[in-house]
Amino acid sequence: MQEPDTDPILDAARLAALHRTRLLDSSPEATFDRLTWLASSMLHASVAYISLLDDHRQFFKSAVGLEPALAAARETPLSHSFCRHTLRTREPVIVADARVHPTFRENPAVAEHGVVAYAGIPLITSEGHAMGAFCVVEHAPREWKDEEVGILRALASAAVSEIELRGMANDLEALVESRTAQLRAAQERQRVLLEVNNAVVSCRDRDSLFRAAASALARVIPFDRAALILYDRGRDMFSVLGAADALAAPVPALNRDWSRAGSRSGWVLDHGIPLVTRDLREPPPFVEHGKMLEAGLLSVVSVPMSVRGEFIGTLNVASNTAGRYTDEDASLLHVISNQMAFAIENMIAYEEIASLKSRLEEENLYLQEEVRAEAAFGDVIGESRGMLAVLAGVRKVASTDSTVLVTGETGTGKELVVRAIHDLSRRRAKILVKVNCAALPAGVIESELFGHERGAFTGALTRKVGRFELAHGGTLFLDEIGDLPLELQAKLLRVLQEGEFERVGGTQTQRVDVRLVAATNRDLGQAVTEGKFRADLYYRLNVFPLHIPPLRERSDDIPRLVRHFVMLHAAKTGKRIGIPSEDLLARLQAYSWPGNVRELQNVVERAVILASKGRLEVGDLTPSVGLADTHARKRSLEDVEREHVLSILEETHWRVSGERGAAKILGLKRTTLEARMKKLGIARPSARS
Repeated sequence: MQEPDTDPILDAARLAALHRTRLLDSSPEATFDRLTWLASSMLHASVAYISLLDDHRQFFKSAVGLEPALAAARETPLSHSFCRHTLRTREPVIVADARVHPTFRENPAVAEHGVVAYAGIPLITSEGHAMGAFCVVEHAPREWKDEEVGILRALASAAVSEIELRGMANDLEALVESRTAQLRAAQERQRVLLEVNNAVVSCRDRDSLFRAAASALARVIPFDRAALILYDRGRDMFSVLGAADALAAPVPALNRDWSRAGSRSGWVLDHGIPLVTRDLREPPPFVEHGKMLEAGLLSVVSVPMSVRGEFIGTLNVASNTAGRYTDEDASLLHVISNQMAFAIENMIAYEEIASLKSRLEEENLYLQEEVRAEAAFGDVIGESRGMLAVLAGVRKVASTDSTVLVTGETGTGKELVVRAIHDLSRRRAKILVKVNCAALPAGVIESELFGHERGAFTGALTRKVGRFELAHGGTLFLDEIGDLPLELQAKLLRVLQEGEFERVGGTQTQRVDVRLVAATNRDLGQAVTEGKFRADLYYRLNVFPLHIPPLRERSDDIPRLVRHFVMLHAAKTGKRIGIPSEDLLARLQAYSWPGNVRELQNVVERAVILASKGRLEVGDLTPSVGLADTHARKRSLEDVEREHVLSILEETHWRVSGERGAAKILGLKRTTLEARMKKLGIARPSARS
């Protein structure tokens, strides 16, 4: 065994990174439990676990199949751990029979816990820290196949991603706390600025301005004399705007006008920083110091005043006590001097305060969105409970190849969720191919999906590759899957189950590796009941359902969506648009939004186009005919037709043709009636599933 100071298990950087994840001694979590369950199921292993190793033990973050005592303890000493060897070698450790293996036959876990066969993959982060291992165990000898080790590698990679995500979230939380402290300090300075501003904002002449400034200054920093000194750039001279004593009462100025050369104010102008003199009796002897000493002043601090980057003078406070002022006093006075300078420029004070406050609000909003966004959902915007549940589901399913069924009303953003699934999946480097099943005629959709051979039908002059082949290695998005014709549903089911199909007019079987994601605004369960959608295809699609709530059920998301769309369309139009008012946001939240997020985006885009002077205004919100209502009317007509045809068929004992057949009674040709029955999902009772 290696010496402790060279043992990678005891590496300080590794241990620090492990503790930053906060996973040690944490409760079981569904994300990790799903991975161990997949390992046990896919590899047919008796035991599967994710272990994290600190300096003295092996902690089971997730485990399947452990004996009860170990499952309850959730840890073992390092002496019992096979995973410590996996961590040290940083390579997969594969053991067919530990009882005869020279490294592991003496391990206590062999005798005490029946560990015989073992396969472990190290969990190594992108920073190179080995946190633990993803392992499967058997209680009997087993030769591990390369394919099985490959599956275990993939699951270990998913576990590492989750571990790194925890570390990133914790680091981001610490960053937010640090920035929040900075914001609080900035807000405190802002409070001081506001107090000074309230004192001087209404002043219009020099005398009233200085009286108000001296009074406000006395509440912030003690002084025996204060002075505002202005710089005349044309004459290169300084003059006193006003002076006050400790009670903020006006007093005669010690100097009237003096040259910049050799002056204290000139030094501040040249250097652009505060000047603290703790004892005026010590050098350097600026020209102002003689009369200050005659007045009994021993210490002074002078800070520059600037407006729009242009120096306009200095703010000065002095004391009869030597060493009275510190650098902290100078820093505070410097902040106040800026406000005094803006007061001298009259209304500039209001504009500067509003600018500072707006900047602080925007920084705070930015930090909040950094925390909530945790990653990488692109244009998917939402923090309501319903959307957070959807995004949590996206995180869980994205790293798998499972089929996903996204449901929700028209305009809720189903395509954005699908793109997020693809962008977070291992197939993100490949293409995402979209097919809108509702937009393609029934006679064309089969060729679009599966392609066709030359001469397969009239007009097929060349071979065409279908969307499934185009999406090989990537993701295929079938939008409005509920509109897929029944005759194509069986072929789609075959592709999902076996990964193979034939082009239209072809005989050669094509094999593809495609991850399928489907979306619909229909109730497929009801469609199955009505015979309009195959039950076996529905269950194959519904492996991992994600339902996106309508906008009316997540009105808390409307402010963030509005801000996002305002920024988006303002950038496109080149306009500067202010923050939407609370009244406007309240109106938008009160509206029912039958068109969901798509309708909201259109309303905001129109408002940006019509905005004047940077103010966003929205006219009357009149509900339009909802898409769902249109669908409801369509379904009602189909239901009426279906019920009528069924009643005639039952009267004729399901006889279709002939003088007493249903086709004759309905005034239809036999073939026409059979086609209508097929479209309406009507089948003989003995033929129904």
